[in-house]
Amino acid sequence: MTFKLLLAMTDSSLCPPLEAALSKSGFEVFLAANSAEALQLINMERPAYIILDSMLQETGGMRLCKIIRASPEMLGTRIIIIGETGDTAERIRALEAGADDYVARPVAIEEMLTKLATLQGHQSKTQATRILQAGTIKMVPEEWAVYVEGTPVDLTEKEYRLLHELMQVKGRVLTRESLLERVWGHQKGFNLETRTVDVHMSRLRNKLGRSANNIVTVRNIGYRINLAPEWLEQ
Repeated sequence: MTFKLLLAMTDSSLCPPLEAALSKSGFEVFLAANSAEALQLINMERPAYIILDSMLQETGGMRLCKIIRASPEMLGTRIIIIGETGDTAERIRALEAGADDYVARPVAIEEMLTKLATLQGHQSKTQATRILQAGTIKMVPEEWAVYVEGTPVDLTEKEYRLLHELMQVKGRVLTRESLLERVWGHQKGFNLETRTVDVHMSRLRNKLGRSANNIVTVRNIGYRINLAPEWLEQ
């Protein structure tokens, strides 16, 4: 399985060799030179792994790590911070910011690959069986896959994200405004309206067939997934 990895670094001299090594190790690598680019790629690609330069332009890696961790969707993402000093105080700051690990400059590529391999091992143990289910709808986030009665369903990115948002809160109502922010957040400049949510929700329901009944419209508010005992505790 190929995992998405975001490499956000100000030091362009290290990017080519590190990117090459990461790609060779099976990662699909996305590059960002500053915090704005990093956040845009995070919203669009939802990488499983992120490497942040502590000196990243605009916010710095520590601050950006805190921003990422504030998003419920990114809690399972593994983050490594590249620091400057390598001293204990900086390592502690990185961990307190939400990083899973820390690498000091100068970065040894083999060390970075080893740390990523360790994180992959931990992640496979904790997330390999993570499945979201609502009746006959089954979602496997790590595979970006949705099944209805065991049959794969081909969803667009936005349709998938809408369904994921509803399923992960397990019955809680999400307003149209909330869904618009969660799914289209990186496109605020396009002046999207809540009607956009309804249009995409209609398309999603059509693809889910009879299982679309699991998505309940809460009049004048938004949507929720219908609670049922057989999946509530998943």
